Amino acid sequence: MTVRTPGLAEDADSTARPAGAWIALAACLIAVFMQMLDLTIVHTAMPALARELHASGSAELSIVSVYGLAFACTLPTAARIGDLFGRHVVFPIALAAFAAASVLCGLSSGATELVLARGAAGVAAALASAQTIAIITGAFPERGRARAFGVYSAVAALAGMAGPMLGGALVDGDPLGLGWRAVFLINVPLAAVAVALANRHPEASRRPATWRAQPANDARHVGNPGRMLRRLDLPGVTLSATGLGLLVYPLAVGREKGWPPVMFVLLALSVPTLAVFGWQQRRRAKRGAEPLVRVELFGERGFAVGAVLTPMFYGVFTALLFTVSVAAQSGLGWSASRTGLVMLPFAVGAVAGALSSPVLVSLWGSRALTVGALVFAVALGATADTIHTDLSGLDLRDLAWPVYAAGAGMGWFAAPLPAVMMSAVAEPATGSASGIVPTLQQVGSSVGVAALGMVFFARVDARSYLDAIITVLWLMAGLSALLAVLTLALPRRRP
Repeated sequence: MTVRTPGLAEDADSTARPAGAWIALAACLIAVFMQMLDLTIVHTAMPALARELHASGSAELSIVSVYGLAFACTLPTAARIGDLFGRHVVFPIALAAFAAASVLCGLSSGATELVLARGAAGVAAALASAQTIAIITGAFPERGRARAFGVYSAVAALAGMAGPMLGGALVDGDPLGLGWRAVFLINVPLAAVAVALANRHPEASRRPATWRAQPANDARHVGNPGRMLRRLDLPGVTLSATGLGLLVYPLAVGREKGWPPVMFVLLALSVPTLAVFGWQQRRRAKRGAEPLVRVELFGERGFAVGAVLTPMFYGVFTALLFTVSVAAQSGLGWSASRTGLVMLPFAVGAVAGALSSPVLVSLWGSRALTVGALVFAVALGATADTIHTDLSGLDLRDLAWPVYAAGAGMGWFAAPLPAVMMSAVAEPATGSASGIVPTLQQVGSSVGVAALGMVFFARVDARSYLDAIITVLWLMAGLSALLAVLTLALPRRRP
């Protein structure tokens, strides 16, 4: 095993030591598994949770939405904090904070306590998530990143889909008599393992030594709180959090609240707020100060095109999981377990696609994403065509192959996407990029569920759940075909 000596300038491709890189990846995999799991696991625990805590409808909505809201609003700032203090310092601390917030969730005796604890968990999750892409990029040489990101994407997809099933199993199984509290406390042992792995090879998540002399990691700044706060760009923190909050909050709660006019006002206000944030970041960079978001990233074609593809894809993917779950459980009265069986081939396909994506990338470069998006689009159309009859009498085996193909297409598209976006990003900008990518994912997921959810429920009201899911599947297939066309704008180089 090759060991890098601290302080020695090295070539970027030689800085990753195989064992340390894979241990760092393992810590990142556990982190992303917990973060994605917490987005969905609470849904199946909500009935039992609401009964015990006497939670009102608005409190239930807050418990569900506050985690994602805090997560999205914190990401840009979290990436900058990783740059300032060092990702090898912030990452394990964030994991420990996430575990502590999960304990508070599990010990909550009232809805208000749980809302606050879920918000804290969202902040901690963002602090960890904003470091992971930069850690993987820094830990692996360029040739190995596609494989690493393939594994990372497979785990993220599995966690998002496993949430409802695992939540139902924990609530029904009632381990140690914990009931619904187990859906939060399960994070504690996972976080402990991730912290141990992260601390075993912390240098795998450091910046390459070439950049270590930059002021952002200078101990004098870390020890000077006033100077650190100035370097953190507090106006940028305020503008980014406010703008993202104005955007994500209405999308998260608008449907449940019946879309009152105030929600559209908030959405409208998000546009100028985020525009002012962009102007402020550009102005700060021109003055020579470090911005939260490096605007010049969007001048690199691969990153800029990926910044369009990422929210579009995750909007479709998240809306797919949401509408299928609602149609199966609310429309047909299926259990979470049976609904999970419908999506099981998707999960298997996603893992197979993500793990095999490096082979396609080595052959076709970024055109592997085109293939993935096309397969995803065709498979969604085939799924819609398969369920055009009465869904209640449908043999689930008839859905297995098109659903599996949709998962494989997702793996071939989503797994290489971060590597394609990061392939031309200079090392000093990886921290900012690592915060932008998950922010785009979260915003895209919120927009997708809101927009496609409105179409879905409008068709439910006008026709039926069967007509609604078919309509939305065809719409998703069309959007995925558009994704395939947009991938042609990516540089053809192999990440």
